[in-house]
Formats: sequence, structure tokens, C-alpha cells
Amino acid sequence: MVLEALHVEAADLRAKSEKSSQSPLQVRGHLHSASLQKFFTNKTHKKYCENCGKPSALLLERCSYCGEALSDSQIAAMARDPLLEAVLDAGSSDFDELHRSFELLVLKHRYPVGREHLLVMPKDTCYDLRQLRRRQVPFLKKMYQKAMECLRTLCMLPEGAPDPPVACGFSYPADYNHLHLHVVAAPFTRLELFARPVFYPLAEVEVQLQKKGIVRPHPALDLAGEEAQSQWIARLDSQGRQE
Repeated sequence: MVLEALHVEAADLRAKSEKSSQSPLQVRGHLHSASLQKFFTNKTHKKYCENCGKPSALLLERCSYCGEALSDSQIAAMARDPLLEAVLDAGSSDFDELHRSFELLVLKHRYPVGREHLLVMPKDTCYDLRQLRRRQVPFLKKMYQKAMECLRTLCMLPEGAPDPPVACGFSYPADYNHLHLHVVAAPFTRLELFARPVFYPLAEVEVQLQKKGIVRPHPALDLAGEEAQSQWIARLDSQGRQE
């Protein structure tokens, strides 16, 4: 099972991270711009790529979709959040809808970084993964399962065929203001999304919730964790290119 393999990878990532992390610094959801002499929060402002228009979390220095460099001059207030629009079914979402139920929503990402790139989100209000608690682990599994059903349909996989290799996880801080699970089928077109400081594999999130009841931010300096996560992504990418 793909999910069981993800849990094995998550345990390895977590163990290596805990052994190596000595820095108290953690990734944050706010930014003080020295060049603009202003303080911004990720909830109200994003960096907008001048090349493709994709919003990015304030701390990011490169667009995860096109690779364009990002600077403080590209910080702007977020007028409307397309994921919130999609949840509200406002009819103006920038994303193609694949599934909608009472509980969750599955969309095709407008800015994919893989063979297929889906976003799965709860319809209940939830800003980011820091608001998740232990009781929501079963729902996270449901999000993953529905995403894989949609992915298999997109990839036109026959019944009985194995699931494609996927990278599943959350961004924190995120590019949008509603919790969303990335489900990205390999091979990948860009790797910035999966950087250890800001990408939290689904299985690792589940382990943290089961053990601690919350998800703790990754330390800003985590060399062993970064290496383990890079190897995980490289393996998935290699598997995707062999199919």
C-alpha cells in the first residue's frame, strides 16, 4: 500500500530530523521587510510572481511553479483567496473541480508541479495544518483516499493497477489561506514545493498528531531532515519517470 510506504518514510524523516535539529529557530508565518520597512503576515499578504502570477508564502524566495525569483517588491495584499472561493462554490474559482461532497473538495491545481497535481481541502473552516488536532487524523486519511480515487481516474488506471507514485503533504506557511493537501504525481517538473522547511509529508503529519496532538513547525535548520526528504522526493521522481 502506498499509504503504508508513506508512513515508513515519515518515521525515517522524523527520526533523522529529531536527531539533527539543534536550532530553536522555526519557520514563521510573518515577515519583516528591511527594504520596505514594513511588517507583513502571511494571512493577509503574499508574494505574487511577476512571471506566472502565482501567490507564494512571504518567506519563499522562488516561485514553486515557474522558478522565478521572488523579492519583497512583489508583496501585495491578498484580495480574495481562490480556495476559499472554491469552498464557497462562488463560481469564480481558478481551479478545476474534480469532486465535491459535504465534507471535502478536490481540485486540480492551477500551478501543477507534477504529472498531476491535486489539492484536497476540508469544507469546514481550517486555516492551516497548525490548527489540526489528533481527532482529525481519520479525516486526513479520507482526504488522501478521495484524492487517490480522483488521481486514478485522471491517469485512466484500470482496476487492479498499482497507484502512481505520489508526494502527499501540506505547505506551511501556505500559499493560500485554507488548509489544503497537495497530492502530486511523479515525475515532478519542479522541486521547490517539497523543500523541508515548508513541506510536511502527510504521513509525518499523521504521526505528529497521533503522538503529540499537534503539528510542530519544522526547524529552520534541519540538515538530516532535508537530506532524507530530498532523497524521498528523488525516489518518487525516479519511479515516476520509469512508468
